Amino acid sequence: MTDGTWLQVLLVAGAALVVIAASLGTRRFQRPTHERVDVHGTGLPAGIVIFTSTECATCKDALAVVRDLPAPVREVTWELESGMFETVGVTAVPLTIVVDAVGDVTAQMVGVPRRRKLARAVASAAAGEG
Repeated sequence: MTDGTWLQVLLVAGAALVVIAASLGTRRFQRPTHERVDVHGTGLPAGIVIFTSTECATCKDALAVVRDLPAPVREVTWELESGMFETVGVTAVPLTIVVDAVGDVTAQMVGVPRRRKLARAVASAAAGEG
């Protein structure tokens, strides 16, 4: 190969690496999503409800954030209440929701929730702002 050919190969490879790195970098900051759940008629209380599993690597971290807030917390574990998961439509854990006084889900977070965002959601639900 000539020097010009090597330079072209290196430029193409470098551009490909930049695209791959940018893609991985943006994906790192994207939060996972989950279909909206509906808890009406389930008897789940107002406050924070967190869906977990004993097999979940991040559920303990999510529980630590949730339990750090001054709000009622109800944990629903797959191994003990799989029927509730099916009724509500939970397909991924940890899933943290905030339920207001009338039973509406006012916030929903997949993964380990951000403490500040969860605290704001709880305060908003308590104030009736949904």
